[in-house]
Amino acid sequence: MTGIRFMDDIAAPRRSIVHPSVLRPSRRASTEAQIPLAEYVVAMAVNVPQLELYSHVSKDLQAWVERIKEIHMEAEEEVQKVTPPLFQEFVTTDESGQAELLHQLKLIKVHNHAQAKSEWYDWKAQWVEQLYQKADEGFKNLEADANALEGIIHQAQGIVPALQQEYDGLVTELAKEKAEVGELEGCDQNYLNELKATIAEQSAELDTYHADVKEAKAKLDRLQEKLNEVESQKRDVASVVEDAERRIHLQRNSTRAEIFQLQDELEALESLHMWKATKMHPELFEFMYASTYCVSIPCKRCRPVVADIQIRRIEDAKKKHKQLFPVLSALVLRTANQLVTRDGDQDLRQLIQRLGDFWTACTQLQTQLRLVSIKFPLTIAETPAGFSATAMVMFDAFKAKALISFILDTPVFSSWPQLIQSMRCDVKVAYGAIDRDKILNAVTARLKQATPINNHACLLDACMEALECFA
Repeated sequence: MTGIRFMDDIAAPRRSIVHPSVLRPSRRASTEAQIPLAEYVVAMAVNVPQLELYSHVSKDLQAWVERIKEIHMEAEEEVQKVTPPLFQEFVTTDESGQAELLHQLKLIKVHNHAQAKSEWYDWKAQWVEQLYQKADEGFKNLEADANALEGIIHQAQGIVPALQQEYDGLVTELAKEKAEVGELEGCDQNYLNELKATIAEQSAELDTYHADVKEAKAKLDRLQEKLNEVESQKRDVASVVEDAERRIHLQRNSTRAEIFQLQDELEALESLHMWKATKMHPELFEFMYASTYCVSIPCKRCRPVVADIQIRRIEDAKKKHKQLFPVLSALVLRTANQLVTRDGDQDLRQLIQRLGDFWTACTQLQTQLRLVSIKFPLTIAETPAGFSATAMVMFDAFKAKALISFILDTPVFSSWPQLIQSMRCDVKVAYGAIDRDKILNAVTARLKQATPINNHACLLDACMEALECFA
């Protein structure tokens, strides 16, 4: 079973470890009188110890072989004993029994998922309790602030009587001053009239002075505005002069620091738009998008030759990023090549912008499909007009399974999510007593709610709505 073979089962010839002099039949056939004494000395000193060592090693090896066979038999018996009953049952049962066991294992998996969800709900309840504790602490702090305000109010009430006394004193002083005014009114009226006339003349002169001051302020404001305008023009001219001097200095004495700054700005723009120019010649332009796709644009007099444009996936991107949907990746690459040739004569900027919009739409759609594949098994199949994504939804309560398909034509997925309402869907009941139309209506209702602005996880939500129909 394990493929182990021992030395006694190997048919390959073994190498001899006996000295060649031992295997010489001609010397053995001669008479003892013809054998010299030196041969006896060599045999007793070299050959006999070798023969004894060989016999001893052979016996040890035979003992080890028998011991290893016993260990092997014991190991096989232990493996038979330790093998899980579930695996033995799975191996010995027929195909229907194996399918039932697989179904039971899937049910156990769903149970574990539900148990994990329950633990998450418990954690959320604990978190809500912590929020209540924080709210109670905040309420206690508010009560402490109210108590502090009560102390401040009591202090204010203690200050009010003193203020009232001060007010009464002021009222008394006002009465005294009114009495003094009355006494003044009883004085010489002619003298008071002369003083009033003098005050009126001085008031008129003051009004004249005030008018002159206002006119002077108005002139000053106009002059200040002109001065501000002149200074603004001066600053503008100075900035233009500085810019011209900087350009002249750059043209005459360009520094490496300025070059590095411009390179940093170029790299920032490339990182923002995810496009990077790798080759720029009058006859050929090459761009790399998101370190994934390479676009080669042959040109003739700086105009793209649309028929010769090549788009390919970078080999390093295949190794770094695992493709979750290989069928969709191949379709996207093929559609991009068709897209640039279909639109006809375009300039370089229009081509780059069109491909960038297309790959951005495909990235958003792959994100939607990735969210669905996390919850439900998802299959991508190519169609003549585009592709379809089929999610397998299990209804455990009814022991049923439904296949929900989202059908996307080329215009739909190449401009996702602008034409999201044009996406079609279909439902097939694999087995079980469930209503297909009810599931289809639930999926369609959720997709109608999706808009080009609000469409996050709409495909996953549609599958969840279908699952809740028979929860």
